[in-house]
Amino acid sequence: MSTNVAKPAKVAIIGASGTYGRGVLARAEEIGVEAVVITRSPHKFKDPAPTTTVFEAQLDEEDKLREAMRGCDGVISALGDDRKERPKTHNLPHVWDAMKAAGLTRYVGMASGAMMMPGERRGGFQRSVHPLLSVMKLFGVDMLEQNEWERDSLVMGRNGADGITWVITRVVRPTETPFVGAYAHKDERGPLNCSIYDHGDFCLYCLASSEWDKLAPHVSSGPPPGTRWEPTG
Repeated sequence: MSTNVAKPAKVAIIGASGTYGRGVLARAEEIGVEAVVITRSPHKFKDPAPTTTVFEAQLDEEDKLREAMRGCDGVISALGDDRKERPKTHNLPHVWDAMKAAGLTRYVGMASGAMMMPGERRGGFQRSVHPLLSVMKLFGVDMLEQNEWERDSLVMGRNGADGITWVITRVVRPTETPFVGAYAHKDERGPLNCSIYDHGDFCLYCLASSEWDKLAPHVSSGPPPGTRWEPTG
């Protein structure tokens, strides 16, 4: 691993049993970042690394969250975007309040590659999917509601997100291919595929660097020639 690339010393991870969360945790364990997995289902983590602590808590138990987060450099949330359960709407205000109570301000969230940021022009992928998403919304199916709620809360400092320094990663197609290093671009989408390990590495980097603050980069596997983000291993 390159010692020239920033990494946090300790990170709290929410949603570590899901697709992207598994990639974050695996990469943290691989490069020696101490991880605190906050979960309501500790039985899902049967053989954690010595650097990983599994902390049982519901995401609305702010006192427990504050205890789990204390001493961390930041929080990475891999909460899903289920439009019926609405996990972000119900839980993230508690997470953000607990972060601030524990003295943390750095947060990395995740969203669909189709989500738009304020003032952003649609790329080819977004132009192809947004007409379908608009039609579905007319029939009461809003595929981006949870992603956009998280985005708007962070951008506008609402729902407890005031004072939070944030990054929202956008990915299109997760894979479990081996780590090669993330390709990230501030306003253009790269290749569709993104290894969950490349993505996890980039999320960890964001907690230790201000390069991507208040941005929602598109993240893919790579890196293509001339990109700014280089692999750490």
